[in-house]
Order: sequence, then C-alpha cells, then structure tokens
Amino acid sequence: MSAGSPVSNKTSPSTSPQPPLSPTAQSDIEGHEGPKPTPVASLLSLPCWATQALCDLARCETDLRRLREQHVTEAQTVGRGVERALLGAQREERRLLERVEQDHRDLQLRLEQVQRDNGAAIRVGQRLIDQRLYKVIKLRELIKKCGGDGNKDREWDLKRDQLLKGVAELVQPWEVSLTLNRVSFKPSAQPNAVTFVSRSLSMSVIDNSSQKRLNHFTSGRQNSLNENRLRGERSEPALLELEEDAESLAPEQVRLVRQFGKQGSGRADFTLPSGVHATPQGQLFLVDCGNARVQVTDAHGNILQQVTSPSNDLGGSSRRCRNYFDVAVNAKGLIALSCAAERALLILSRHGRLLQTFGGGPYIAGVPRDELEAPRGVTVTQRDEFLVADLRKGTLTALKLEPKTGSRLERTVVTGFHRPYLVAACLHSGLIAVSERGSEMGQEPCVKILGPGWDTLRILGVCSSLGPILSCPWGLCIDKDGSVLMADWGEKHRVLLYPSEGAGRVIVSDGLSSPRGLALLPNDLLVVSDSMHHCIKIYQYK
Repeated sequence: MSAGSPVSNKTSPSTSPQPPLSPTAQSDIEGHEGPKPTPVASLLSLPCWATQALCDLARCETDLRRLREQHVTEAQTVGRGVERALLGAQREERRLLERVEQDHRDLQLRLEQVQRDNGAAIRVGQRLIDQRLYKVIKLRELIKKCGGDGNKDREWDLKRDQLLKGVAELVQPWEVSLTLNRVSFKPSAQPNAVTFVSRSLSMSVIDNSSQKRLNHFTSGRQNSLNENRLRGERSEPALLELEEDAESLAPEQVRLVRQFGKQGSGRADFTLPSGVHATPQGQLFLVDCGNARVQVTDAHGNILQQVTSPSNDLGGSSRRCRNYFDVAVNAKGLIALSCAAERALLILSRHGRLLQTFGGGPYIAGVPRDELEAPRGVTVTQRDEFLVADLRKGTLTALKLEPKTGSRLERTVVTGFHRPYLVAACLHSGLIAVSERGSEMGQEPCVKILGPGWDTLRILGVCSSLGPILSCPWGLCIDKDGSVLMADWGEKHRVLLYPSEGAGRVIVSDGLSSPRGLALLPNDLLVVSDSMHHCIKIYQYK
C-alpha cells in the first residue's frame, strides 16, 4: 500500500481489540476520576453485550448516588428533630423541677403552719390544765390546814363551806378541747403524698367515781347550809349562787335601738341582706344579695349610694355577677366584694367601677393556680389589706392592692383551715377571727382567734365550759376590748359574745331569722343583717 492511499475504516484482521475493563475496575476508576461520558467510538468498538452492561452500570451508579443524597438529607432532618426534642426535654425537665420545688415549698409552709397551730393549741390546753392543778394543790393545802384546826366556831364553818364549794367546782365535769392536725407522709411519685387529717380531741376529768364524790360534797354542803339555817345563821351569797342553775341566770340585756329596710327591690329595700361592713366614719356597706347590689347607708338607714352589678369585666365580655356574699372597704376607698356564683373577688373603686377580678378562672385541670377558688368572707386588716377566706382551699389570703388601679402588690397566704367561711379583724388590736364550718372528718364548727403574726390564740365554740357550743357560725366582729361577737344558727338563731376573758354567753336570742353579717359602729352599736326578715337591726350591746 502506498503512502498516499486512503486509510481504511475497518480494523485490520491482524490487529486484536483491547479487552474491556471489569466492572470493579471501572467503578474504582470512576470513583476517583468521577463519571465521564463514554466516547461513542469506544462503545462502537465494544461488543453489544459489553455496551449494554456498561449502560446498566451507569444507570445503577446514578440511582445509587441519588439514594445516597436522599439518605444524607433524611439523616440531617432526623438529626435536627432529635436536637429539638432534646432541647424540649431539657426545658420540660427544668419546668418540672421548678414545679416540684414550688410544690414542696408550699407543702413545707403548710406543714410549718400546722406545726404552729398544733403548738398553740397544746400550749392553751396545758395552761388550762396547769391552772386547774394549781387550784387543786392550793385547795388541798387549805383543807389540811383547816382540818387540823381544832377551834370550831362560826368562822370555821364558813371557811369549811368555802372549801367544800371549791372542791365541788373542781370535780365538776370539765373538758379541755384541742383541735390538732394530724399529718401522715408517704413518699410516693404520685401527687398528694401528704395527707392532712384533723381531729378534735376532748379530754374529760370526771368519771363515775368523781361523780359520786361530787354528790357527796354537794350533799355535805347542803347539810352544812341546813345546819346554818337551823342555827339562824346566814351563809355567804356566793354559796347561794351555787344552788342556782346556770341556765337560770339572766343574760345581759341588749337593747334594740333601731331597724330599717323591708323586702323589695326599691331604693331603700332589701332582699336577703348578707355581708355588712362598717367604716370608722359610721357608714354601712350592706350586701343586698337578692337584688345583686351593695347599699351604702348611714347609721340611721339613709341611702347614700348604691353599687350595682358591673355589666362589663376587664376583658370586655358582658356578664352580670350575682350572688354577692360579703363586702369590705379599705382606707383608700377600694371596695372588695366576694361573689359566690362567680367564685371571684371583685375590686371596685369608691364609685363602683370594676377595677380588678381575682379568681373566677381560667382553671387548669379544674383548679386555678395561685388564685382564689371559693372566696367567701372578706375584711380589712390593721395593715389596710383585704383578707379573704377561701372555703375550698382552706386558706386566708391577705392582698395589698395599689390604691388607684386595684392591682396586686403583695399577697400572703395562710393555710391550715377547715372550710373557713367568714372573717373579721380588729383595727385596734390586730386580732383576726375566722369561722370554720367543720367537715365530715370530725372537725367541729368553731371560731379561731389569730394574733397579728397568724398564730392561733384561742378556739371558741367547742368547749361548753368556755361558752355555748357553735352549730353554724356566720358573721363575726371583734370590738376594741377583744370581745368576739358572732352570729350562730342552731335550734335558735342567736348572737353570741365571747369576752377576752371568761366564758361566752348569748346576748340576742329572740327576733332574728338567719342572721348573716355583723359589724360594729361607734358607741358600742352592733349591726346585724337579719336575712329572712330582709332588714338591718342595730343593737346597743354594752
């Protein structure tokens, strides 16, 4: 073949074709060098089966690379979700820890309050018993001294009668009633691991043998009186008083000064009047429950102002609050009004404009956190704070409010009460009285007297030797002498007075039907809201 002859397109038979690369080698090379398009000439130079195999491998490689990209994307998405879940779990852990710490702090405060209440009750009981023991020791010394005296004259007879009288008084049925809160703690992951159980403990110091000794001393004293009568001698009046029945003693006369109001919805009418508040200036704020309003009057019943139900609350939703229960007014003119139906405490300005609402929802799992659940009684303390009794939570809540807006500045919660209902405070002494309705757990109705430091000083209405037993205590008030006045519903609707020292007594027992609210005006005037008679009655009780 000459040099100028054209080159043939066909492969010379003597020239052998290059063997094709194996798939592994091909993949390794492409993995390092990246995918490259196969030249058309090289494909044409390969057999059909090799060309088809290479095309299949190229498609497989493309699918694998696409799958790898999807896996990377999916792994990144899942990783971000796990990180978000981890952060959320950490936040939830912190929130749960804070909640558990807060619950334990609240529980610790409640247990400390229970401890203080039990300590105060025990101290009162021990003091009463110690006084009784001291009387027994002194009387025993006097009896030994008198018994060893051989001179039996008139003076000796009188001294003997006095000693017998003292013995008869000491061996009479006598009780020390203690209201103690028993607490059991069981460590558990469940809520409410601590159980509070109240028990009213009554200890009697007289039995059958003591009763026989009492009858013996009584008969001995009677014989001594008979001997004195036969001799024509006159015994001391104190001995004659022992022969009288305690119920026959006439109670202190309380005079009805005036009453005003009648059933209706007119300007000067009332329907089921409830809570009463008296200002130091002599104005009366009267809850007219049936007419859903508060009547402001002077001491003679002249209407000065009417506070009606607010038509709008702060959220703008229209509602009409009814079933008002109790009312109080502080020195700045703010009006606190408890509403049983709405389970809320309304704060109004002196002109009746609604400023704030405490309680009334919204509820979380049926219970509002850090809010009132069932506010009932409300009063003003010596610090010009509103004090609210919460029937369901068993607490007293003191609220210090901003004078213009009524917003809350400070809040103090005192726990450990059994269905507290109404509350009263003395602006002179700082004493606080709260009535408890009792419960099916054995807790009897009573009235607790608290000091300015929230410590329990006295428990009234549970011991017959200290005054009448309470059936259903309602309105309360404390005068400047420390005497506690309260309305009680039993077989008779009455008003009781418990002095600061000595036993309580009934001061009003007639003419009342469901007395609810009590308040004190200057000059020792007692204001009583006579609910079922739909009027207000004012008594001179001193």
